Amino acid sequence: MSWAKGHSSLAENPFNKPIIDRCINCGDQEEVHTKITMEFGEGNYNSGPICKKCYSIHRGPRIVNF
Repeated sequence: MSWAKGHSSLAENPFNKPIIDRCINCGDQEEVHTKITMEFGEGNYNSGPICKKCYSIHRGPRIVNF
């Protein structure tokens, strides 16, 4: 037994596990990309997680300034 090789449980990072939650946009339980705030109507805000699929579909255009 050598100390040069780490234990397998110490090599894993518990913070890199995917988070599965209900998306506020589509309602499916999928892997969460981030937490957003959406406006439904005028002044009606809803905050919650958004899945990767909805985030990639509804993200705005990237604007590059030189």
